[in-house]
Amino acid sequence: MKKRTVADRGADGSERPRHCADGMPNTTMEVHVMHKSIRTPHADTRRRAAGGELIGSQEANGTHAWRGIRYAQAPTGPLRWRAPQPASAWDGVFHALAHGPMAPQYAGLLAPVPAKLYGRIVGDEDCLSLNIFAPAWASDAVPAGVQRRPVMVWIHGGGNAVGTAASYDAARNYAAHDGMVVVTVNYRLGVLGWFRHPALHEADSGTAEERSGNFGTLDLIAALRWVRDNIAAFGGDPGCVTIFGESAGGQNVLTLLASPLAAGLFQRAIAQSPVAETFSVHEATERNDLPLESQRTSAREVVARLWTAAGKAPDVDAADQALHATPATDLATWLRSLKPEELLSVFKPGSVGICLSPRPVRDGVVLPLDPLPEVFRHGAWNRVPVIIGSNRDEYRTFLADKPEHVRLLFGKLPLLRDRAEYITESNFYSQAWRSLHVEEPADAMLAGGHADVWTYRFDWDEAPAVPFVRPDILLGAAHGMEMAFAFRDTAGELDIFGINTSSNRAGRRAVAQAMGDAWTSFARVGVPRLSGDAQWQRRTHGMAAETLLIDSPAGGGLRMAGVRQDIASLKASLRLSPQVSSGESRCRIYARVFLWSPLFAGLGSEQEYAELGREFGCAQPASVFRQLTEV
Repeated sequence: MKKRTVADRGADGSERPRHCADGMPNTTMEVHVMHKSIRTPHADTRRRAAGGELIGSQEANGTHAWRGIRYAQAPTGPLRWRAPQPASAWDGVFHALAHGPMAPQYAGLLAPVPAKLYGRIVGDEDCLSLNIFAPAWASDAVPAGVQRRPVMVWIHGGGNAVGTAASYDAARNYAAHDGMVVVTVNYRLGVLGWFRHPALHEADSGTAEERSGNFGTLDLIAALRWVRDNIAAFGGDPGCVTIFGESAGGQNVLTLLASPLAAGLFQRAIAQSPVAETFSVHEATERNDLPLESQRTSAREVVARLWTAAGKAPDVDAADQALHATPATDLATWLRSLKPEELLSVFKPGSVGICLSPRPVRDGVVLPLDPLPEVFRHGAWNRVPVIIGSNRDEYRTFLADKPEHVRLLFGKLPLLRDRAEYITESNFYSQAWRSLHVEEPADAMLAGGHADVWTYRFDWDEAPAVPFVRPDILLGAAHGMEMAFAFRDTAGELDIFGINTSSNRAGRRAVAQAMGDAWTSFARVGVPRLSGDAQWQRRTHGMAAETLLIDSPAGGGLRMAGVRQDIASLKASLRLSPQVSSGESRCRIYARVFLWSPLFAGLGSEQEYAELGREFGCAQPASVFRQLTEV
């Protein structure tokens, strides 16, 4: 294995990230959309990894691809809810031509399946595979030594409940345009990925890592170890790895930054629209009577629901009592006997199939005991250069299909009930997301003495202004919108919102070039570089313009601006903002954002709500404004 070189030191004696091999971009190659077809093995893709010899395919854009490579054994049967085990070697030549199965999940927009399957449970527990894309090198011309290329490892999002790496083949654009080696990863999701029940610990005599319940996190660490040990065979530099992900993928980037088990496995990190949320051991294990369904997904609660669904008890309270008297070995055996469909059936899916299920646990082994901002502020973490940011209209993705805001024409076309109210309410949601999940962790890193932090806000909002539907307003710069641009996708391969048109093509190309240049230069040298005269400055305390705004030339282009805002000032602006039309609107927004949203629950209180109501003459209880679905 290639030994990692030490970072250079600056004039102040601090470590600076070393530059990775350039990998000159192929600027003459046109990127095309890959249509579904039968892939055939290509002789130039023959490589040897730890498990044996494998062969991949040549892509439409001229790059090479290897799909469905196991990085760990199938986590099924006795290996369910165990740490990932090294993959077994294979006989002969493995044809790495098809994506591995997605993790079990409710099918929706993020699962590449026909729309007729939406709402059904799809996927397979045998999901621990990864995909590799690289420039088209012949077998005897793969870069070696200092010529190896930077590696970018993509972690897909989906609330840690849905999604698959198979949806992100657009990542191959980095190989075609920038000479990168790109890896996309599948990992366990939902109740199979994060589940900390004491019976499993007692029955299995599990390791400290297994007792954590952070199986999805352990999968990602195993994938990064596989990359470290094998990526050189594909021309990648194991000492120059950038992890990046969006939404829950961004959350997983943050947890990998915090995990001591991930130390040394990556050298840069990009968190796009992350969630900086983790759960204590008590929250992850014990039942509670909190009002939000998303707060009642502890291991004991889930098992009580399963016990009830199986007809073993009349209700979850009776089930919980019975389960405390059930021998651990019997309970663990029963849990492992259940089909994934049965495990998922006790969760209610929301937007794009996301169901609010168990998530990362602060166990003290895989993840520190403190919340992520506290770890970044005071603790030991993997201090590598970090880009972190969000989209201006982040939360509209989760409001655009909700009956509180839209009615469906012919059961399909969403029509806004009140555009002004929708814009105002979504702005508070989106700013709360940024304040809690971007500003707070970024400033915590600075407070802990880490200087290499860059923040951004994605502002592109040039979806077509279709009459009545108005996707430009309905979506704006919505959650997930930036991914296609970051992947340099101007051909529409990742146009998940269906908003690409000839009229917005020029702006899309400008933003895609800017983001692609910034992301790949960061992967090479640890500093994001922009074309032209624009400069992306590091974030610092007291900086007036601390964040890069990313937009098309028509929307203002690339520019630094001051957008930092904490939750206290956001609440103050709710009281004072002239955009809020009435006292009832102020109360409604407060209740929905700070009391009933699963991302911000605990940031508000009934007392604060009552004070707001008295000030603005709103006598309705907060429960009146509760949304029908939480996600």
